[in-house]
Amino acid sequence: MLNQLLKTAVTSILALTSMLVPYHATATESLSIDGLWTDVNTADFTNGTMIIAQDGDAIHVSHYVEYKGIAMVEYGIGSRKGRTLEYKVKVTRPIPGWVEEGRHILILSDDGQRLEGQYQSNTGNGSLVFDRKGK
Repeated sequence: MLNQLLKTAVTSILALTSMLVPYHATATESLSIDGLWTDVNTADFTNGTMIIAQDGDAIHVSHYVEYKGIAMVEYGIGSRKGRTLEYKVKVTRPIPGWVEEGRHILILSDDGQRLEGQYQSNTGNGSLVFDRKGK
């Protein structure tokens, strides 16, 4: 009798778990990234705003930020797979001495409120951090 109850309990738990796992993946992927994001990388970066537009798996990014008072503008085109955004960037208003092309890889937080990752270029890499702004 006890064995039968244990088998029934285990079967029920496995059935519930198998239903929840696909739901979690779908819920994570459905988190919207469209809209405004604030550049919060370090105190050296101010007035930073990134706009992301998502069209299916394709993403289009525009980014303005001031680094120690010097303005920089860039745009990017790439894709989103689950919580990962990957896109190539072209700097149209560079900071003197900085690269003008690169690649960004960002990961969306579980709650959909933060993007964190790295920029990569032919001269190195570094961190990127954005918080959701607005709705």
